[in-house]
Amino acid sequence: MCAHCLHRMDRGHIAVTCNMQPRLQGKVALVTGAGRGIGLAIAHRLAAEGAALAVNDIDEAMAQRATEAIAVAGGRAISVPCDIACEEAISQVVGTTVAILGGLDILVNNAGIDLVASPERTRLSDWDRLHAIDLRGAFLCAKEASPHLGRMRDGAIVNIASIHALATQPGRSAYAAAKAGLIGLTRALAVDLGPSGVRVNAVVPGYIETEIWKTWLNDVPDPEHLLSAIAQQHPVRRFGQPEDVAAVVAFLASHDASFVSGTTLVVDGGLTSTFISPPC
Repeated sequence: MCAHCLHRMDRGHIAVTCNMQPRLQGKVALVTGAGRGIGLAIAHRLAAEGAALAVNDIDEAMAQRATEAIAVAGGRAISVPCDIACEEAISQVVGTTVAILGGLDILVNNAGIDLVASPERTRLSDWDRLHAIDLRGAFLCAKEASPHLGRMRDGAIVNIASIHALATQPGRSAYAAAKAGLIGLTRALAVDLGPSGVRVNAVVPGYIETEIWKTWLNDVPDPEHLLSAIAQQHPVRRFGQPEDVAAVVAFLASHDASFVSGTTLVVDGGLTSTFISPPC
């Protein structure tokens, strides 16, 4: 059932009808870091909503697999792999997207890397690499895409940040700084690009269950106990799924959010709304 299906009572039965086209029909979207996890879910959701997809990932094979999966599901997609830390590569990706898919209406800056290290053990090269992808890459993508996004005065940029921008943990100084910067960049771009018809928003995911978790859990003595404990910290008593983030991104990219810009939507099951009480 699509997001616009209506329920109607007919002689005691519920009939389902749909009176609207998919929200993104005719749109073109570029999603970075879309080879797996949250980015892949976003690409699939936007395609299901009617958008043609340019699938970016630094891993060419993963980008191609994602593109093929969207096509199998009935969507239209092209693979545009590159390292978004490279300005020339981003320019080529945007140009290819516009040339093949006929334009660009939506940019989702999802690509990112992580780093866990105390300040004294954080190498400057690692700090610079993380910020080149997580923050500078998002800016470069917005810079290259914005002239195309504003042509129809209905463009949208969605930046994928993290709850580490709001409340973080030990050893996350580089990552938290980059994601907090991404929220600041979101506000600034909303101000700069709004007059040309481009809305810019950020999504802040919390604990989202992706493939990366499997690697992380390999080093944990009792994974099931840990996962249960973390889930119980959430008011909704569960982890998020990539599709939870994708649904919010689809809303922000659509005309349903036409008066939403410069804001940050937290998708964390209420985790950052609570705190652990001290022992009595």
